[in-house]
Formats: sequence, C-alpha cells, structure tokens
Amino acid sequence: ALNSIFQQWGTQAVDSWNISGELCSGSALSQSDSVFEDPTNNPAIRCDCSFNTNTLCHITRLRVYALDRTGVIPEELLGLPFLTFLKIDQNFFTGSLPAFIGNMSRLESLSIAHNDFTGPIPKELGNLRQLKL
Repeated sequence: ALNSIFQQWGTQAVDSWNISGELCSGSALSQSDSVFEDPTNNPAIRCDCSFNTNTLCHITRLRVYALDRTGVIPEELLGLPFLTFLKIDQNFFTGSLPAFIGNMSRLESLSIAHNDFTGPIPKELGNLRQLKL
C-alpha cells in the first residue's frame, strides 16, 4: 500500500528506511518522536513490531509534511489498517476529503491542514472514535 501511495504522490522514501524490502526497518523502528519528526526524515513512517509476540510489524504512523505533494488522498491508505497518525498537511492535495477516511478506525491524529481540498467534510469522519482534538 505504501509504495502505491508514494508513487501516486511522486514521493520517494528517505535513505534511512527500506521502501523496496522490509519497510519496518531502520528509522521506521525508532520509537523516538525526535527521529520521526526530524525534518531530514520526511516522509517518515513509524512501525510497531509488538504484534504476534514481537514477530510482526505494522505501520502505525505516516508523515508526508510540507513536501509540495499533489494529487488526491488515495484509497490505498486503507491498506494501512494499523495507522494511528496521519500527517499530510502543507502540501497541495486536491479534491474532496474522501469519506473512506472514516473507516480508518485506529486514527488518533489526523493532520490535513493547508492543502487544496474542496467540498464538505464527510460525515463519515464522525466514525473516528479514537481521534483526539
């Protein structure tokens, strides 16, 4: 899912993690907020490898911040079902905010400001019960 999302957005991974092999490697394994928020580590993901007695990893955080990306929010985000944090603000994403985001039930943080979205906010966002304001 992540490779498809990045391809649609014309985004390349930073050198500190392996986009073509095991995504949950390198800086993606760091639990440090300073590593995740480091401007040189953008875009960034964070993984949680505590699943299945520490043998299974899932992407839990995705940041594509202020990289002048364009396009729409792709439905492939649903392929990241453990995502709790999505920060895609300060880009040039267009179209309407998709209703499917309301199905991303684990989201706790959604940062989408300063883009070029149009249309109403979908009522399905009300399904995000874990979202913190």
